[in-house]
Amino acid sequence: MAPLHAAMAQDAAAPEAPAAQEDAYSGEILVTAQRREERVQDIPVAITAFGGQQVEKLGILSLENIAPRVPSFYFGSFGAARPQLYIRGIGTRSFDPGSESSVGVFIDDVYAGRASGSFGSLRDIERIEVLRGPQGTLYGRNTIAGAINVITKGPTDHFTGEAEAGISNYDGYSLFGAVGGPIASDKLMFRVAGWKAERDGYQTNLTTGNKFQGIDNWGGRARLKFAPSDEFTIDLTAELSRDGDKAAFAGFNRGSGPARSLAGVTTPANPFAVFLGRAGRTPIAYTGGNEGYWSFDPYLDRKTESYIGRVEYDAGFATITSISALKKLRISDGRDLEGSSLDVINQLSNERSRQFTQEIRITSDPSGPASFDGALDWIIGAFYYRDRSSRRDEFRLGNDSVVAGIPLPSPPNPAGTPGGPQVSTAISDYEIDSYAIFGQATLHLGEKFEVTLGGRYTRDEKRAVQQGLNTRPGVPLVAVPFAVDNSATYESFDPRVVATYKFSPDASIYASFSTGFKSGGFQYVPFSAAQANVLFQPEDITTYEVGFKSEWLDRRLRFNVAAFHYDYKDLQVSRIVDLGGGAAASLISNAASSKIYGADVELLLRPSDNFDLSVTYGYLDAKYDSYFTNAAGVPPTAATNFSDRPLVRAPKHSINVGGEWRIPIGDDSGLTLRADYAMLAKFYHEPGEADPIYGGAVSLSKEPSYGLLDLRAAYEIGDFRITAYVTNATNKNYRRTVLALGSTLSDFPGEPRIYGLKVGYRF
Repeated sequence: MAPLHAAMAQDAAAPEAPAAQEDAYSGEILVTAQRREERVQDIPVAITAFGGQQVEKLGILSLENIAPRVPSFYFGSFGAARPQLYIRGIGTRSFDPGSESSVGVFIDDVYAGRASGSFGSLRDIERIEVLRGPQGTLYGRNTIAGAINVITKGPTDHFTGEAEAGISNYDGYSLFGAVGGPIASDKLMFRVAGWKAERDGYQTNLTTGNKFQGIDNWGGRARLKFAPSDEFTIDLTAELSRDGDKAAFAGFNRGSGPARSLAGVTTPANPFAVFLGRAGRTPIAYTGGNEGYWSFDPYLDRKTESYIGRVEYDAGFATITSISALKKLRISDGRDLEGSSLDVINQLSNERSRQFTQEIRITSDPSGPASFDGALDWIIGAFYYRDRSSRRDEFRLGNDSVVAGIPLPSPPNPAGTPGGPQVSTAISDYEIDSYAIFGQATLHLGEKFEVTLGGRYTRDEKRAVQQGLNTRPGVPLVAVPFAVDNSATYESFDPRVVATYKFSPDASIYASFSTGFKSGGFQYVPFSAAQANVLFQPEDITTYEVGFKSEWLDRRLRFNVAAFHYDYKDLQVSRIVDLGGGAAASLISNAASSKIYGADVELLLRPSDNFDLSVTYGYLDAKYDSYFTNAAGVPPTAATNFSDRPLVRAPKHSINVGGEWRIPIGDDSGLTLRADYAMLAKFYHEPGEADPIYGGAVSLSKEPSYGLLDLRAAYEIGDFRITAYVTNATNKNYRRTVLALGSTLSDFPGEPRIYGLKVGYRF
């Protein structure tokens, strides 16, 4: 789609560009990816940036809309509160407080530690920056794959405002409004924004007729800026967001039928391979698509709160910045876990989190005395992160589960009397304290050559108190009640070295060396003390990257390319382990090592002032070097050796093509037509390349290649605009993710064709 054009949004004038170049580019966005304002083309980092106008024109409302427009960026999810982010083959599908994302998410420079609370609706956005590759020096822990910066619109010294209303299929509607301006000249300014969006889900539970996997979000943001002098500012932000039942999720049981059951895993007692299914119970077969039968309707209630205080003081030689933030998260959700029409197992979850962060940075002034006449740019800082989280998961096994067929012991019932439903409960309380100091300096050796040196030291202190309870000992999932208390400390120093040579103001080459660190952690909802006592260790990555950035033909042609090699160690891989009795559990362990090779290419051609064509391409060769799942002391077999198999969610090829044609109609009106196509090559949701030799649900984990086409048309008349759009115009069937449970695999279908109309006004 159009990441390069995104970097040319009309948000800031290009520095000292000739008039012809300004006309061709209509201005260029400035980013703060390296904690100071710079042009995208001047940063020796693989970065894609979207300005506020581009976010609006592309219809970007969530991270799901961003990923197809960024090379080698995959987005999947278990619904609105369970994102799965992968950049260049590195990511995680875990979302509980015990394990953390591999892609760092930052909202107004504040780290969002809980993936489940990272993203709501992206409304009233100034810009979005996506950095590919580890960002351990300036961003820190858990940015081993990359970082995403979301910058919201701030107060202005003049009155501005906008409003928009829209409708779509699936009975969807949306409302948005924002206004800002001065309260007391340029000394005190404000901006407030509010939004609400609802859309019925595209997944239908044929048992009840209810729909899910839609949109059900409302929220608001208020910002206040106090600037008593040119040197001193205080910026305060408060935001609230809420998601409801229409955004709930559930998967369809792909093992629910003879034609779809997995080779070698069905039994005469359970011929449909239903996870924990009771003998003799036959589910209604799922035949594909977005309709199926569940015994239980999913639900969702997510509430996020964010409070940020940013203080800046220009001391002449440098700017001192303090950012304090409090984030609160509350999620309650539930789903039919095995995804069938049978009353087998439902999962009900409650998560609470309270996060506090404090960062202090001192950034040199390029024209100040500490920069030695512009020869040195530097930044130093310190960071503290505190998170207190809790999670409770209830697994309710019903009358069609294997447990219900197991006789209860006597007393209380006579021997041989069948048992009824039972509940297993996993409870976890987490404490995380993280400390870091960092610094980076760029030495300008003449007009063409510069060297950047940076480093960050991080110390994580973690504790988890986990317990398992049950209403009936001796049967799945928690066969024996337990309680464990684990703690761990992880430390890392991550350096960065970059050399940049500028052939001209419009062409440069860079070479970089850096390392990254993702903290270790604790198991997701353990069902035994032995499982809870398996702590996974940190991931480490060493990266080498060479990049070339260039603009040609009076900046009407942009060509950027980056080639990289990763030495990736101790991968935290989630896999399914057999607990016996038809039960299974997710266990996170450290794979031995992996090598990743790849390249990103970005091309933008603007043959006229009214037409853009962009192409981005990502190539990945990502495989496990050495990955065995056999127990200690047990010789490996073909079924436990995943070495030389591709990493999950790492398609070898991804390509994005976008075109935009602007047709002037009058002095203050015009029509814009846009088409975007994003294609992913085949990839795998589970380790093992869908080879049946590994058993279980692996053989159904292959995702065939697919492409998505988006179309938009916008007509602007002065300050009014009317936009018509259709996403996934060809109504392509694909899966946004899967859930493997032993012999059962549940499909989570991707979004089908969505079309709608929006009317907006700004002043």
